[in-house]
Amino acid sequence: MLQAFIKHLNSTGRKIAEQYHYLLKDFEIWLASRGRNLDDFTPADVEEYMGNLNRGTANVFLAAIRRYARFRVSMADDSSFIQEDRRYHALEEIKYRKILYRIEKKSLTPEEVKKLINLTEDDVVLQAGVVCLFYFGWRPIEATEKFHNAKIRWDKRYMILQTAKSGNERLLPWHESMTPYLKAWHRGLDEILALKNHDEWLTKKLKAYLKPLGFPVTARTARRTFETQMKKAGVEQWKIDFLMGHAVRIPDVYSDWTELLDDLREVMERRHYLLGVIG
Repeated sequence: MLQAFIKHLNSTGRKIAEQYHYLLKDFEIWLASRGRNLDDFTPADVEEYMGNLNRGTANVFLAAIRRYARFRVSMADDSSFIQEDRRYHALEEIKYRKILYRIEKKSLTPEEVKKLINLTEDDVVLQAGVVCLFYFGWRPIEATEKFHNAKIRWDKRYMILQTAKSGNERLLPWHESMTPYLKAWHRGLDEILALKNHDEWLTKKLKAYLKPLGFPVTARTARRTFETQMKKAGVEQWKIDFLMGHAVRIPDVYSDWTELLDDLREVMERRHYLLGVIG
């Protein structure tokens, strides 16, 4: 009957047929060790066997044995139909195992960012890049190519940087304590940009700190941390979106860009979590 079931699955084009076959053959071997087979197994056998499997495999096995039992019902004659049907419905009562997914760490606390910055202190350019990445919440290409080509007013402490996705320009002010990091990162970019995959340089470097930190850090982590901490600081959502380079409509209250710059400067100079970390 098992071979007929697998042949049936293959005829319907189901890619799962091979996996079902493998799982049911193992179940058949397990039953044989107890003096039974795939004709006379019980729902209790299924539950006991599932206890020997990890949760993901147990769920696939349950799906396989249910489908197999349903196939047996469809193939049953009058003398065995009721028995096969009852077993199939009993299997339907067995619940899938809950999968405990590991929560992905998407953003860091200020203390964790400080730890990361301290870990990179032996590499001046890398540390500067990490600080800039977490301060602005940049995408990788914005931290490298776009920043290198940005219109920077060092004396006024703001830049006009091209957004990676839309190509629009956005205004980014910074606190005076950020200037040494920005200059160090800017000086180091010539060598980094000469690399083939320069936009991946920061993330590749950060992978070396997985073990001492206990979790992975990428440019996306920096963006999520920026967004999370800005929300905690009570910054308006449209300002967060604007600073991160998302498409956003600037409110009509601003008559010119200098007023917008003043408001963005207030966010980046007074409410940014990183100032307490590097200060």
